[in-house]
Amino acid sequence: MKKKLTAITLATTMVLGNSFFGMVSHAESGKDLHNIQAERSDIQANLSATEEKMNGIISDMESLNQEIQKVGQVLTEKQALVDQTTEDINYTTEEINQLQEEIHELEKSIEKRYNILKNRASSYQLSGGSVNYLEVIFGSESFGDFISRVSTVNKIVESDAALMEQLDRDIQKVEENQKLSMDKLNELNVMKAEHEEALLVVQEQKAKSENSKNALAEKQGQLQGLVTELKSKDRNLAFLEEDVKQKIVAAEEKAKEVSKQQNKKVVVTSTDSNSSKSSTSSKPEVEEKATETSASSKPKTEQKNTVEKTTEKKVEKEKKTLTVNATAYTLESAGGSGKTYTGIDLRKNPNAKVIAVDPKVIPLGSVVHVEGYGYAIAGDIGSAIKGNKIDVYVPTHQAAVNWGFRTVKITIQ
Repeated sequence: MKKKLTAITLATTMVLGNSFFGMVSHAESGKDLHNIQAERSDIQANLSATEEKMNGIISDMESLNQEIQKVGQVLTEKQALVDQTTEDINYTTEEINQLQEEIHELEKSIEKRYNILKNRASSYQLSGGSVNYLEVIFGSESFGDFISRVSTVNKIVESDAALMEQLDRDIQKVEENQKLSMDKLNELNVMKAEHEEALLVVQEQKAKSENSKNALAEKQGQLQGLVTELKSKDRNLAFLEEDVKQKIVAAEEKAKEVSKQQNKKVVVTSTDSNSSKSSTSSKPEVEEKATETSASSKPKTEQKNTVEKTTEKKVEKEKKTLTVNATAYTLESAGGSGKTYTGIDLRKNPNAKVIAVDPKVIPLGSVVHVEGYGYAIAGDIGSAIKGNKIDVYVPTHQAAVNWGFRTVKITIQ
């Protein structure tokens, strides 16, 4: 009887032990499952907040893209104006060059007529001046000869008068062309300043928009990387959660099966009083593995939206660029009559853009763009202006002091 009770007690203990082990395993698995689900809940909340931020950034980027597109349209329009202004500058420069050529031809004509009148005046002086005409007339041998000589004298006088009138007209034409050249130079400088200012404003606005867009794109890339990382963690935890659930179910099923088998052994032991059989139960082992892999890849997305504008460059002729030393002069410092070597009247055109040059380096009468000064006429010379050196005309002493001595780039148009 004692052996029978011992066997029953042992069997009962083994059954209860297996049941307790199953309960412990089940509890630990349940705790792991709870932790996994809590961690997944935090990750999903973080993921939702991050995606909401990304949606806000995407909305901002769409608005910014629309703004950049508008800026691009303005830039295209401004660029068209710049191109037109460049064409106008080239055309005006060509007009000034033609005016300078016309002035040069007029000066040659003036010099020719002046020499004719000068030689004739010298001839008059050597031959007694106007008295010589009377001697020619009254030295006639006949009335017919008298008429012929009077006609010839009249033609000579009329020719001299015509030469003097044409000389006056040419001189006046030169002055008009000089003034017109100065006016067109002013137009050139105004057009240049306006189109450079307009282009600079648009380029600054475009650069600002592009910087904002790049900053948003970088932030979007960072958030996208965070989203990818969170989704990866959530996916790994989902696999782990499913694995733990399956192991819990398997452990419960195995515990039930072991309990059922042990119950059968207890019944058999109680009916057999002459033999004590030891029940060996195999302890279920539940292996739990929780492997969390976090693969973090942060792709950076770059969004580019470039407004490209291809500008056709028309090269009218090759333009020569030089680096020169530049000083400044005024009417007072020049100490002259107010007229330049080429005849530009600086008293009548106090705001004229004129530079003194070495004609061996820069042709007189040419249009020259001077860095920091603008478009100017190479219309003067100076004894100290040799080689790569120029003297820019300014209307006041203070302007000359402000200019000082500079090394600048010039372009002969």
